Amino acid sequence: MKETAMPDFPVVFGICLDAEALWLAINPENAAKPVLLSHGSYAVREGLAPLLALLERHGVKATFFVPGITADRYPEAVLAIHRAGHELGSHGANHRTPVGLTLAEERAELLGGIEALQRVTGERPVTWRSPSWEWSANTLDLLLAEGVTVSTNFHDAVRPYRHLRDGKPVDLVELPVHWHLADAPFFIHGGRMERILRTPREVEILWQEEFAATHAWPGAFFHLTLHVQLIGHPGRLAMLDRLIGFMKAHAGTRFVTSRDLAAEIP
Repeated sequence: MKETAMPDFPVVFGICLDAEALWLAINPENAAKPVLLSHGSYAVREGLAPLLALLERHGVKATFFVPGITADRYPEAVLAIHRAGHELGSHGANHRTPVGLTLAEERAELLGGIEALQRVTGERPVTWRSPSWEWSANTLDLLLAEGVTVSTNFHDAVRPYRHLRDGKPVDLVELPVHWHLADAPFFIHGGRMERILRTPREVEILWQEEFAATHAWPGAFFHLTLHVQLIGHPGRLAMLDRLIGFMKAHAGTRFVTSRDLAAEIP
């Protein structure tokens, strides 16, 4: 009897360690609001260590996106991620969207984020996530010029693909993301982000259903976007623990970093 090949189903965890940068980028006046900023500092003070321990227990390697300002403020947190074998991806210098920036400003934001991580780890990141999941007209050229080879920003596919310039593929792979596969719509609250908080169980059911359905699509992958300050709470970590177990129970599931999955794309 001919054996049926086990399906290959990559899973990428893209985890943002924004800390206070998220709230400062929303409104610079938030610098005078220590209680609001404490939402972000929770990520480093409480959330990161148990999250890293959970990933280690499951043998999951993830991609952590860290703004430059966070890397400068919390280098030991960045080193903890690096020493655990996770990929570090750039998330801008100050968590500013490229939209509305001049070419010089956007280049400074991109380079500032890359160089901050390089100062801490000694390695230059090749994966980049826009702080707003948005590009400008200059973004593609800037990414290519600075040696960025992986983008995790567009919402137009369930399969990785290579970006085009003038109709020809370039050295930049897109690993698409989706809002319903991110924790922020369900768990973020504070500042100008006044949303209805969802229970971990509600989100777990949504992600399980989407995972199971996507697993059946040939060539698809599952990309979960998390924020340490949001997912790193006890009940949500317990949910993530169960979710990873659910994923591992499906044939062919493998957890991979953004950089490693992009390297497989022709």
